[in-house]
Amino acid sequence: MEPDTKVADDRLLSAVVQYGLSLSDPGVARFHENLKNWGDSWQAVTPLHLPASDRLAQVADEPSVIGDLLRLFARERASRKWEQSYRKEDNLVGDDMLAGYGFAEVIGKFGLFVSDKLRCGIGVWGPNIHYPLHRHGAEEIYAVLQGGADFQVMSQEDMEGRGGGEPPKEWRRAGEVVYVPPHATHGFTSGPEGVVVYYLWQNSGDLRERSSFS
Repeated sequence: MEPDTKVADDRLLSAVVQYGLSLSDPGVARFHENLKNWGDSWQAVTPLHLPASDRLAQVADEPSVIGDLLRLFARERASRKWEQSYRKEDNLVGDDMLAGYGFAEVIGKFGLFVSDKLRCGIGVWGPNIHYPLHRHGAEEIYAVLQGGADFQVMSQEDMEGRGGGEPPKEWRRAGEVVYVPPHATHGFTSGPEGVVVYYLWQNSGDLRERSSFS
């Protein structure tokens, strides 16, 4: 089984790298070097199902690079390891989020392709899920593949200049990109269709750094 698994994983690697490099957004350009030079090690990962991944069975049949990436993950969803960063006992996110989200990592510390430079994969959130405001030292990209969400992002300096309060909400839909600077306060609430994102994360330190919540 391992050769077949490696072939499928290589397809995902090629798809996420090429998609990231195809994005002209200046925030994404900051990740291009690590996308090109993520590392060189592959590891087999045991599949793990989460209900959120089943939403990929409903992806739109659009003739675009976004559609190609979505369809590939939809076909491969049952053989992927779907994860969550939070647990119920952490009391950091709501039950709605724990019941309705998950991510599958292709490149990363525990991904299919091992990297100490970059995390890259796909994340799925069901309808009307609130991801509370949080922050971390890594910089991050959310590229919306399907659906949409009200994103909130504000740098540490701007938050201090405002004297606190919440960052404004900005609706982002498929084809749009959200850049999160290091230490920025950010979060989002998915729309009625839910939201599927391509994510990038890079950090000079721990690639599985725990977020701090506001």
